This record gives sequence, C-alpha cells and structure tokens, in this order.
Amino acid sequence: MVYYVSFYARIVEALWFILPAYVANTVPVYVAKLPFLKNFSKPIDFGKSFKGKRIFGDNKTYRGLIFGVLIGTLVGILQTNFQIPANNFFHSANLPEMTPQLALMLSFGALIGDMVGSFVKRRVGFKPGQHAPLLDQVNFIFGAYFFSYLLTFRIDYDQFFVVLIITPTIHLFFNFIAWLYKLKKEPW
Repeated sequence: MVYYVSFYARIVEALWFILPAYVANTVPVYVAKLPFLKNFSKPIDFGKSFKGKRIFGDNKTYRGLIFGVLIGTLVGILQTNFQIPANNFFHSANLPEMTPQLALMLSFGALIGDMVGSFVKRRVGFKPGQHAPLLDQVNFIFGAYFFSYLLTFRIDYDQFFVVLIITPTIHLFFNFIAWLYKLKKEPW
C-alpha cells in the first residue's frame, strides 16, 4: 500500500511542477479563436523561410506566445497561494515549491520547446498540423525543463521521467477535447 501511495504522490508532485507548462502549451489553441485578439495573430517567423521551408509556420503566433506565457505564469502564481494547503491535503506528496519566476520559465520554455518541435517538423517535411508521434507530445516538456534549469540549476530526474511518461496521454486527451470543440483541425 505504501508503494502505491508514493507512486501516486510522485505523479501529483510531477503534475504540480509542470502545470504552468501544460497550461502555457494549451492556451494558444484556445486564444486563437478569440476575435478580439486578432491583432496579435502575426506569425513569430514573420512568414520567413529557412532553406526553402517556413521556419515555424503560421500556427506559431505572438498571440499564442504572449497569452500562453501570461496565463501559464498566472497559474504558477495561483499555485504559490495554494502550496501550503495542498501539502496538507496531499499528506504523502512533497509538492515542489512554485514561484512566479519558475512559472514564467516553465511557461516560456514550454512554448519555445513547442517552436523547436515545429522547426524540426518543417525541416523533416511535415505539414502544419500533421501528426508527429511523441515529438508533438513531449517537445514542450524538454523546453520547460531546460528553461527551469536555467533558473534553478537543478532537475529532479525522477519527476522529469514521470512527466515524460504521463504527458503523451494527457496531451492527446486535451487535443481531442479541443478537436471536439472545433478548436483544432486534427484530434492530435
């Protein structure tokens, strides 16, 4: 029984840590449909190409970057307000401390990681929205952890591997929900 509690506690700890990155990575899909944010819909790569292929594509916009980082960071700030009660609620979980700076780095890193994934997909010949198994689900995780490392100079590798294992399923679930609500063209 203790083994199961500690296993679930590790999942809760990992989700707590990565939550700002999850939110930041999800927000661009949702804000893309808000008409009052149309002025921010310029592609980050300004439509430029590298070796004959778009750098990122039209789907990576300033709107997604700005609002993804902003809302992901706000989630992290909310987490700072709930850390102590959450530790009391999850007796066996040792929730990592969240700070606004860490939430900012996780959020920004997630979106940079997603852009790196888009850059790789364009070089390999994938079209925007075309499914790239695992790359689509974990590229933002690598970016988030890299940027958090730049702030903290440490990585909890057990937590990192838990996040890598659970993220593809969570990512596909939320993409399916966005597809159901016609926010995405494909369910992945």
